[in-house]
Amino acid sequence: MKRSQLIVTAILFILLLLIGFANSLQASYGAMPPAGWLGFGFLTLFIGFALVITDTRRVRSRVIREMLKAGKPPAEEKPQPSDGAATLPPTVIDPQALPYPHPVINVATCIGCHACVDACPHDVLAIVNGKAAPVAVEQCMEDTSCQVECPTVPKSCIVVNSVKKIPERKVPKRDGRFMTNVPGIYLIGDVSGVPLIKNAINEGGAVIDCVVEDVQQMGRNGNADYDVAIIGIGPAGLSAAALAAQRGLKYIAIEQDQVVATIQQTYQAGKYVYFNPVDQPVKGGIKLDGAGAAKEQMIGDWMETVKSNGVVINEYESCKDVRPDGDVFIVETEQEKAKQRVEYRARRVVLAIGNRGTPMRLNVPGEELKFTVTPTEMVLPQFCNKCGAKRVGEYKFCQECGFKYVPKLPRPYEDERVKYKLTDPNKYSGKHILVVGAGNSAIEAAVDLAAYRSEDGTEIVGWRDNAVSLVVRSNFKSDLKLGNKMMIYECMDEGRIKAYFGQTVKEVFADQIALMSARERDPKAAKETARIRNDYVFALIGGEKPTKFLESLGIKIG
Repeated sequence: MKRSQLIVTAILFILLLLIGFANSLQASYGAMPPAGWLGFGFLTLFIGFALVITDTRRVRSRVIREMLKAGKPPAEEKPQPSDGAATLPPTVIDPQALPYPHPVINVATCIGCHACVDACPHDVLAIVNGKAAPVAVEQCMEDTSCQVECPTVPKSCIVVNSVKKIPERKVPKRDGRFMTNVPGIYLIGDVSGVPLIKNAINEGGAVIDCVVEDVQQMGRNGNADYDVAIIGIGPAGLSAAALAAQRGLKYIAIEQDQVVATIQQTYQAGKYVYFNPVDQPVKGGIKLDGAGAAKEQMIGDWMETVKSNGVVINEYESCKDVRPDGDVFIVETEQEKAKQRVEYRARRVVLAIGNRGTPMRLNVPGEELKFTVTPTEMVLPQFCNKCGAKRVGEYKFCQECGFKYVPKLPRPYEDERVKYKLTDPNKYSGKHILVVGAGNSAIEAAVDLAAYRSEDGTEIVGWRDNAVSLVVRSNFKSDLKLGNKMMIYECMDEGRIKAYFGQTVKEVFADQIALMSARERDPKAAKETARIRNDYVFALIGGEKPTKFLESLGIKIG
């Protein structure tokens, strides 16, 4: 109980004593008449409320001081808003005046990026009306990851009353114009540390304005083939490429996978995407109207913009190196299909490579196995049967000629036994599936393959007909969210998921999986602990962030 609460309790207790003795008072009680006791009661009440107000103001001022101190950027850096604007909104806080460590959110600067929510292993925070908010303060265990991962400057999420030393966030260095410490190389999007689609689109548009200024100041350069090389075509890179085309820049857009592959592959089919921050307009080269939209509709709108602006993108071409050559940069790439190296010379380089990284592999025999799949369900074709235009989203009529798509049975195709992402759990029915991993992504995938979740994803509402197994090297990770932990245990209790703790994959066979003890290091010499029937393996054991690539270019991290 807080001191202010104790004071109020004492005051009420004294008043009750006075009321209890009121009936026995004739002329006076003790050495004081009734009027004196009444005055004494009012004096006690006044002093009590004065102490309450003083205590509240003292705690509030301490919270404000701690927020400003913890949210102040290092001395060598200037505060930079995430969207590149010149000013920041005024600080607005609502401290709860709790004496123990807990997070406090500055709602004026919070961009609703989910970083603090995802970092908290105890479900203390949640997104409410597009902003982070403490929803279970009593569950805070002073983890401080929420403050570390908050991307805004100054911090929008501050852990108050903490005695821990909170480390700085390890992100690439860049200035207010998105320029890294390497002159001529810009950095935008997720790789900069702000996981937000709307922010990425705005940064993609703003960085092209910076490139236009640079190109105008530099004048013509016969050594450069392009004004700018855009590496990575997610929302940020796509926005930059579309605006570069609109501004008449000579550009080269390079993507190691498909356009917006991260969203295509990591967002499940039909997923509704909220466009946070809700109070920030879109100023980039691609559209993002309204408060949100289904994944397919959002990507369909983007592809329409790409087509209408004649944006050319080199897909399945990965960047291997970027090196300066005088006043230009040589961008070296490798084309996946041709397996040949290509060099481009550009005045400026925009890195929008994302932060997902290359998925970590199991590195066991049989990981490369494939098998032939014979489809049995009719689907809409990818191209119009009449004019040949590529189908956009889930439209049933061609957007070019209006011809109705005719469903057909797809041809047999080769599929991989081991996958490193789950895009649509609805594609798997009646399958024997093994999920490898102990983090939030692995647990959510296992639950989604075994059960149907509610729209908000907080509870299980039904069961699928898959037989799901979960392999965990030791135990669940410490940052596993409470909601995910409750759902995975519910699936295990219902017999819908069978967990193998302390084990890992030994070998992948045509229709089975062999397991071994996680303590063993050599799969060939290890003893087999179990063999289970299997159709698909989902290895969700993390990814390697592009830190080494950035450091190889001379970009400072942290």
